[in-house]
Amino acid sequence: MFDFLPLIWLKHCVVIFFMTFLHEDAAILAAAFSRVEHGIPLFLAYGTIYLGIISGDLIIYSLGHLAQKNAWLRSKIIGPKVERIKLWLESHLVRVLLLCRITPGLLFPTFVACGWFKIPFGRFALITIISGVVYSSVVLTAIILFGDFVLIHLDYWAWILLLSLIVGFGIRNSFKPRWSKATEQAMGDLPPSFFRVLKKYVPTFKHKFNGMPSLDGLKRVVSFAKRLPNGLFYIPIGLRWLLLAIRYRSLTLPTVSNPMIETGGLWGESKSGIMNQIGADQQSWVAEFITLHRNGKGTQSDFDEALFLMKGKGLEFPVVVKPDIGWQGYGVRLVEDASNLFHYISTYPVGEKMLLQRPISHDGEAGIFYVRLPVEEHGRILSVTLRYFPYVYGDGVSTLQELIKNSPRSKLKACFYLGGRSEHIGFEKEHLEMVPAKGELVRLSFIGSIRVGGLYRDASYLITTEMTRRFDEIARSIPEFYFGRFDVRFESTELLKAGEGFSIIEINGAGSEAIHAWDPEVSIFKLYRELFRTQSLLFKVSAINRSRGYKPTGFIEFLKAARHQNKLIDNYPPAG
Repeated sequence: MFDFLPLIWLKHCVVIFFMTFLHEDAAILAAAFSRVEHGIPLFLAYGTIYLGIISGDLIIYSLGHLAQKNAWLRSKIIGPKVERIKLWLESHLVRVLLLCRITPGLLFPTFVACGWFKIPFGRFALITIISGVVYSSVVLTAIILFGDFVLIHLDYWAWILLLSLIVGFGIRNSFKPRWSKATEQAMGDLPPSFFRVLKKYVPTFKHKFNGMPSLDGLKRVVSFAKRLPNGLFYIPIGLRWLLLAIRYRSLTLPTVSNPMIETGGLWGESKSGIMNQIGADQQSWVAEFITLHRNGKGTQSDFDEALFLMKGKGLEFPVVVKPDIGWQGYGVRLVEDASNLFHYISTYPVGEKMLLQRPISHDGEAGIFYVRLPVEEHGRILSVTLRYFPYVYGDGVSTLQELIKNSPRSKLKACFYLGGRSEHIGFEKEHLEMVPAKGELVRLSFIGSIRVGGLYRDASYLITTEMTRRFDEIARSIPEFYFGRFDVRFESTELLKAGEGFSIIEINGAGSEAIHAWDPEVSIFKLYRELFRTQSLLFKVSAINRSRGYKPTGFIEFLKAARHQNKLIDNYPPAG
């Protein structure tokens, strides 16, 4: 029997070696088990773990290096996390390589980034070999001692307990954000502009929303619907969609509501593509923008291209940056200068497009909901919704943080303003400790999406013949556009009623909600009624287009578009 032990040990070593490529901690556990249960020599247990971990590290480094020349490999492994790590590598290389061993989800993108950014191989190898040896030695020794001590009392239950702890830890981390604030703090300080755009996020004080109706006298600031979990609230919406799908014999029929837009504007549509379709004679109503495509040649190349395109369009800083495929303000930010733009680009998904747009200084923002049946010559404005950015009023006593936590409305979204959400930029500590004067209005976010606490007010009473004529002309200049919402910034409601003094910042298609129904003073019954009404119109428009020969997007393609958009949202830089 003894003669076969070396062969058994060899088999164990081969398994342990390749396990390190999948999960280092599991491989270390397997090595300890082989030592305690099968008597594998210590030098083989330690040596195999060392060799496997170091080999895996060097392979990952090589993948990053090879991605420079291989487009397919580059598209698969070079994402925003990889480019984002460059900022740490430049000033904290040793700390980064040491801490990524114990930070979930960070080792692979870190080592890929080392190869991608051509960190000197000798320096990388020396640091990672030392860190790998120290880490694996400490953990393996502890587990071997654990096994020897506890096995006597618990038998194999000791290993089951240890394995359960490792599996449980892995499952726990799989449900946590891979890029948390704890990760950022552990890795060291970043340039302040990376997570806090310095000038923009100094609180801005004023006394009212210029050009917008006063909010004085608002009886209810939070609707009952906003207190419901989204999953619960949207159940009736989903069920009614299914009923309409049965009635019209197509689950994806609304994808032909706007046949010239991807999925009709439900998922994955290009914002720049829609605005570029506006007729030349109506382009003056659009806030000027340029489109930058991250081509995979590196942040510096994309940054230089952005500056070149901005100069050609006459855009200057500050500039609004936003994803070309987006939703509810994810990734939208006001960028103050070239340095902040460089950092935004460095964290943006490679291979995707972004918009850089001239900011409109007016406080007024509105959603103009437009519908036209394909058999009609002219369309109509279904609703007008005023969008107020998140805010609090100072009382001369409370700090900004206290105001946020005590306001009936802002406290529901306090995590966004206090820095508790990775997808949004919060205020710095010193700003939260400021005491706004009594009556001062403090803007809490650049974006006014309801997702981050924006306040929507039904202003359909503003609809006039002049406004309708203006937006009908713009909509009809877009080929086959029948259903959607124009998001605009405007100087005053009086000018907006006259069809003047506004700039279009975005156009949404079939995915547009009847956002006027989110007015906090609208009852939940009216809210559902309005949402159902727009759903019915959406299917009606789409059915007419289907009869004209347009074919709805296939269900699989529809799901792919949704999955692609959701994946992008998870990887966009923090919004402002």
